[in-house]
Amino acid sequence: MAALTTDTSALALAAFMAVLQACTILTVAVGISRVAARWGGCIVLLASVALGFGLWATNFVEMLSFWPPERSSVGVLGLVIPLSIAVSSQICALLFIACREPDTSEIAGGALALAFGVGATHCAALGDPLEQLALHDGFPWTCASFLGAFLAFFGALWFWLERRDDRSGHAAAIRSVAAIAAAIAILAPNARMLAHWHLIFSPCCGQQMPAHLLTISVAAVGCAVLTVALVIAVCCDRLKKRAERSARDLEEAHSRLQYLATHDSLTGLPNRQKFKDGLSKLLADSQRPGRAVAIAVLDLDRFSALNHSLGHGVGDWLLAEIAHRITAVLSNSTMLARLDGDEFAVLIDDVAARLEARAVTDTILRAFDEPLQLNGVKINVRTAIGVSVWPDDGRRGDDLLANAEIAMAIAKKRGGGQALFFEASMTDSMRERLAMENDLRNAVAVGAFELYYQPEISTKTGRIVAAEALLRWRHPSKGLIGPSSFISLAEETGLIIPLGEWVLREACRQARNWQVEVGTTIPVAVNLSAAQFRHLDILQTIRSALSDAGLQGNALEIELTESVLMTNPEESAGILKQIRKLGVCVAIDDFGTGYSSLSYLRRFPIDKLKIDRSFIRDLGVSRTDESIVRAIVSLARGVGLQVVAEGIESAEQLELITRLECAQWQGYHCCPPQPAVRFETMLANRAGTRTGLVAALAALVVKESDT
Repeated sequence: MAALTTDTSALALAAFMAVLQACTILTVAVGISRVAARWGGCIVLLASVALGFGLWATNFVEMLSFWPPERSSVGVLGLVIPLSIAVSSQICALLFIACREPDTSEIAGGALALAFGVGATHCAALGDPLEQLALHDGFPWTCASFLGAFLAFFGALWFWLERRDDRSGHAAAIRSVAAIAAAIAILAPNARMLAHWHLIFSPCCGQQMPAHLLTISVAAVGCAVLTVALVIAVCCDRLKKRAERSARDLEEAHSRLQYLATHDSLTGLPNRQKFKDGLSKLLADSQRPGRAVAIAVLDLDRFSALNHSLGHGVGDWLLAEIAHRITAVLSNSTMLARLDGDEFAVLIDDVAARLEARAVTDTILRAFDEPLQLNGVKINVRTAIGVSVWPDDGRRGDDLLANAEIAMAIAKKRGGGQALFFEASMTDSMRERLAMENDLRNAVAVGAFELYYQPEISTKTGRIVAAEALLRWRHPSKGLIGPSSFISLAEETGLIIPLGEWVLREACRQARNWQVEVGTTIPVAVNLSAAQFRHLDILQTIRSALSDAGLQGNALEIELTESVLMTNPEESAGILKQIRKLGVCVAIDDFGTGYSSLSYLRRFPIDKLKIDRSFIRDLGVSRTDESIVRAIVSLARGVGLQVVAEGIESAEQLELITRLECAQWQGYHCCPPQPAVRFETMLANRAGTRTGLVAALAALVVKESDT
């Protein structure tokens, strides 16, 4: 039995290299399983060369640590054959797991190739000692050694591949144990040989100086190759993960952009384009007999006014709540989409008859029966629905959508709160409405409006005490149009805000002009719609209009209806207080047609009540109307309010309201609303008395007729 002296430093270096070799093999195995197939062969070859050289170097350093003194040199074949076996075994092992998600059998194949490669490399490197070792230990030890290496490699590969994406501390500990087991499997084939040869360990072996130099050289090169391979494998794995993460982020961003392109950001519902795409797909699938598709388009009544009065934030909340309420009553087979603004659409598939479409729209209408609650305030929302059915109302999706919108517009014009199915006769009236809307937008843009003025006259003195500004539209083909023909359309389209601001500024400008030209200061009354009154900039608009015209606040009156004030009484009272601080007079117009509660109106800082003309019309023949007017005047005087009677058209009506002690009156008995030029002439004649007004008006009429 030969006695060997072992260099402990070389043996420790071999152990370090075995651990490095194991970590590199496992890291490369994890990385190569994720490699794209087109690069797999090249990467397997390069990695196998590096790992094979590392395995050969580890084995060589281990042998040099206990090389017998009489064996001081190694032949070329003793280097080339083990190196070839090591590289070949790594190629086989990596091919089992390259470019795939390896299963248990493939991991076992890779572990088998690694175990065989380690054993064969050691056997080829041992040479003569291998023959003596085989004669001494026999076949059982060889099989047991091979089986242990196989199990160690199999367990290490399985844990690393199974936990490759796990970054927890527990997974890191398991991977560390697996790497140590693989390192032991690399060194184990020589353990029995060391024991069999009764090695004598010593700190160094001075007689083996050339072997030490060889050990250091081989170890340095081997460690360098393994380190480079390990760094490259780690970097490639991180780059691969980063690329995968970037690809996922890009895919998520693409999905998000696609979602935003096809869905409404406020409600999360499909948008117009998504709705039209879904409709096109349904219409393309027209193979089943008796199939029908219905479109229901709905629009909220007075949403523009609510949006301006309550603020856009509340408007957005309102739209989201309405979308949620409608979605809750629809089945999964219907698509609800937000087309634009406050316009929604429902796509009803598999409609066998119009009756089923009617059932869906009735369900939607019932969903609006319950008012919405916002900060303790109830908001009643009504909707108008238009329905068109394929194929009766159109073959193309655009035609169906347009016809449903026409039916919806007609339903809205009739008061809302109902659903109408499209009829061919609706097209003409809708064309007229659309033409009127376009004309109105152009008129606002070019300023095709005028203000007419009707006097408010004192019942005691007969003098003009105020003038109400009344809007007229100078239409290019229809002539002069009164506000009843277009104000509701202006409110629906939101044009009432710029139009109302123009009226306010023009009235203030005209009042100032009368002060300068005639020397008469009378207040000018301007009606404010609900949308204007609730608009966030109403106070600034009034202040700016007065300032630009050079007027004091007492030269302006603001007229509001009861319904405008009662929509949100607390907020209304606050706005009125701010208006009154400007010195502006506040009047309630058309009193008696709304809430008509004087006790409740005491909460508001108002100055005037204007009794609606409906109570004046039958004043001479209806004792009921006379009693109502008498009660209004009496109660108003009791709380310090002035009363104006509207719609006085006869001397009898004037006598009655004078006897009932109404402070002021206005109506056609004096004169219809007049252009600013005529009204200025009336003011200049006899200091604005009723007699002077009538005389001036008669003179103007005669003069114009002569002209």
